[in-house]
Amino acid sequence: MVPSEIAPSSSQSPKRRNSRWYLGIDLASGGLSAALLDRTSGKLYPIYWETPQAPEASATFRIPSVVAVEETVPSNADPQVAWPGEEFLLQNFKLPLKVTIPYQREAAGMYEPLLQCYGGALSVAIPLQGVRALLATLNPRLRGQKVGGSGEVCKASGLTAETLDAALSELQGVILGTPAGWSDAYRFNLREAVLGAGLVASASQIFVVPDAIATLIAVVTPVKNSTEVQSSAIDSISAKVAEAVPLTVNDGAFSGGTLILNAGATTVELALVDLPSNLESLTRADFTCQSFDAAGDAFDQDIVCQLLAKNETWGMSVDLPRPGHPDLPSRYQLQQRLQGSAFGLQLLAAARHLKVILQHQESFVLNIGQQHWDVKRRDLESLVLVPFVQQLNRELNALLSRAGMSPAGIDRAICTGGMGAWPAIARWLRQKLPNAIVVQDRLDREFEGDRNISDSHNSAVDSVLPSTNYSEKIGLVACGLASLALYPQILDVPQQYSDFFLLWELMQVLGAQTQSFEEILQLLERQGVNTRTCRPRILEILAGKLPAGLLPEEQDFMLLAQESRQNPDWQAILAEPLFFEDVSRGYRLNIEHARLVREYLGKLAGFSQQKFLEPLTIVWDVGAPSDG
Repeated sequence: MVPSEIAPSSSQSPKRRNSRWYLGIDLASGGLSAALLDRTSGKLYPIYWETPQAPEASATFRIPSVVAVEETVPSNADPQVAWPGEEFLLQNFKLPLKVTIPYQREAAGMYEPLLQCYGGALSVAIPLQGVRALLATLNPRLRGQKVGGSGEVCKASGLTAETLDAALSELQGVILGTPAGWSDAYRFNLREAVLGAGLVASASQIFVVPDAIATLIAVVTPVKNSTEVQSSAIDSISAKVAEAVPLTVNDGAFSGGTLILNAGATTVELALVDLPSNLESLTRADFTCQSFDAAGDAFDQDIVCQLLAKNETWGMSVDLPRPGHPDLPSRYQLQQRLQGSAFGLQLLAAARHLKVILQHQESFVLNIGQQHWDVKRRDLESLVLVPFVQQLNRELNALLSRAGMSPAGIDRAICTGGMGAWPAIARWLRQKLPNAIVVQDRLDREFEGDRNISDSHNSAVDSVLPSTNYSEKIGLVACGLASLALYPQILDVPQQYSDFFLLWELMQVLGAQTQSFEEILQLLERQGVNTRTCRPRILEILAGKLPAGLLPEEQDFMLLAQESRQNPDWQAILAEPLFFEDVSRGYRLNIEHARLVREYLGKLAGFSQQKFLEPLTIVWDVGAPSDG
């Protein structure tokens, strides 16, 4: 059960100076996966979960994003707002974490903002607590407590229970993934959840890295693995355990221009890098990363809109999303409508399976209630797949331009994620990148376990189709995140200055007097800020671009309940510019408005475990520890 309030865990892990253990955690839309790395030996241990009541039947490398939550009804609650007051199930809570940081507008009030959900609203603090509950399954000190879900217990392939508990109790660091285009608020909320689950004691032990970089590291790093397996429950997936790390393509000549394409449920993550012959010289600056906010979930919606319910608008006042395009406000509203009815849920379930079935056969007959469809592969390709690939092509062109690379200069393309395993993606990349070897990771292929679906030829399906089996998927990104502990030069990036911190410091050093940009940099340097690592971000803030996640981005407002879209704190902050710019002379502070912004930042800081108005000091042991 997840309580509604946000509070620090009472059992945080003490930092062990010479600990050799690093934990990689991948929070995907459908669930959480993790892997543990012994940095001294270089051995990687994928983590799996069991339900104590039925361990052999429940072993899974991915714990679903579903937890039982309970929210107390506040005394000042709006009667139109949904406050369950009883235990209910919360699912798929990754997306809300990017909107903004939860805070209390009034003392003892509810956490804001409120999210739009079926029939009412829900505090954004609840999804944050859901992530904390999933992470708490990785804390041996919390074992036996009901923190959500059905009491899953984590184990690790190749480690005894005692060694695993000791490793998780003395973690040197936790490494998490993020979509490249998501805001500081998402990274901040991830760190809050890790601290709340007591996995480490300090935010300085938490690293957040773009998912595409972790994908590459998982594929090209020759990680040593143990062959021991201590649990009979894992026998059902022993073939995957024996391989331990998902499909690798590393060899002595793996170098040159490389594209990484990780297409999951929410985003497509792209990265370009010119790999050196010695991977140990690879740095964060070598990567050019980009996110595309239309992936597997958007593809499902396009199947529904283009093939199954062509003339249905579900009473929406906005246009339906264009196939292959992000169109996030429309997609958020459409998803809420589809998930708010039994028929909508059946359509989404049907779409998820049609995109697999029609890779193997020319047509499929689908029945849901009285509705009947004879869906053709050619229609799926022309109406849904082609627009999706066209958008991917535009994104790749933009990325190539940013990285200063040509299609002919790419030697290898690595495709992972559910959509990344599609044969059509490989065909497009072979045409786009004439000199590239295209590698697709079979272990990360979504729906691979649905043999009964792909083997059924032209049969009708009534109501909801069978659910997808994720139990045989070792988390590729989680393995890469853990393996990043072997590459401190990639982790050691100038992330100690968040945009929130830079905004705070600018309000501290600037006043009513106009200062040139160089003078402002000098003032910041006197405060101890290394401005060489963050000059572009400082200039953006001075030019009026508030830190992403300080306030919700316009495209994310559709995720919020109507009352939160009118949040008076946000409206007041947007009412005036914080900095005035004199093109010829420089910048000065809007003194009165700065008081309001400082008060708002103080509210955010007051309810967090991180000191995000101070620089984040990274704890990193450059030399591999030699003791146990």
